[in-house]
Amino acid sequence: MRLVSLVLVILGTFEMSAAFAQPSSRTSIPEVPGDVIFEKDIAYRQGHDRWVLNIIYPRKASGKPRSALVLVHGGGWTGGDHYCFAQLGFTLAQAGYVVMLPTYRMIADGPFPACLHDLKNSIRWLRANAKKYNADPDRIGAYGDSAGGTLTLTVAMTGGDKELEGDGTFLDSSSELQAVVCSGAVGDMQHPHHSKRAVSVYRNLAGALVRGRSVAEVEAVMCRASPCSYIRKNGPPVMLIHGAKDNVVFIDSTDDFHTRMTSADANIEYLRFEDGTHGVMGQKARTTIPAMRKFFETHLGDSVEQ
Repeated sequence: MRLVSLVLVILGTFEMSAAFAQPSSRTSIPEVPGDVIFEKDIAYRQGHDRWVLNIIYPRKASGKPRSALVLVHGGGWTGGDHYCFAQLGFTLAQAGYVVMLPTYRMIADGPFPACLHDLKNSIRWLRANAKKYNADPDRIGAYGDSAGGTLTLTVAMTGGDKELEGDGTFLDSSSELQAVVCSGAVGDMQHPHHSKRAVSVYRNLAGALVRGRSVAEVEAVMCRASPCSYIRKNGPPVMLIHGAKDNVVFIDSTDDFHTRMTSADANIEYLRFEDGTHGVMGQKARTTIPAMRKFFETHLGDSVEQ
């Protein structure tokens, strides 16, 4: 993978990965490179227009199963779709990965844990269909940004928790991840230092708009929706990326999450940028991209093309 080309892709991609985006029409689809195959709008479950994903994989055959990556879009649980990271997905597929781009239900479709159930369902779909795409079901990593990073981090922390799998499809398969990178994610929705705008989003995610739901019930769901509630020593390796000047998702909860993970002796890395804002993954691409690439190669193996 050429570092310069991937940096340019990231710089462009994260312009459209706003944390608390407004609902919008489908993200435009970039031109598909000739050396990858792009399968669009695959249903991982029937019954909702958000239960879909895209899959991207190298056209060139490989003699061994490839590592797989799940790219989870942000959008504040109000926007974004399974095309947001298409360009990044193309570039990673050109590097040898099988790449899945899922979407999930928004706040308007139902409160937490609907979105978590959906992301887990899509990962189970990928694992159940790994042979079809020559992916290794034992080497699945994920990258998520903002709201997508929060969901990805929660999936990482709750692998194997049957109560959080939901009632979807492919329940015989696992939703566990082997390595996770998150940027601009929320470690604790109940942290005392959040913007009023962010708190409003978190409360809506927790069902504040549901008639009859009490304040105590909303607070309890916010706790369940926070990755910090599930910290465990034996979870997958995690890399956190955050900017200290992020005025959308304040860095304090990420700092605390890192401290708690370290105290639990969990496998955690942290890239903290003092001058980074929301979207730091793109802003600092010349540092973040090599770090993410090395992280996945270390923890998923060497199935990428050299």
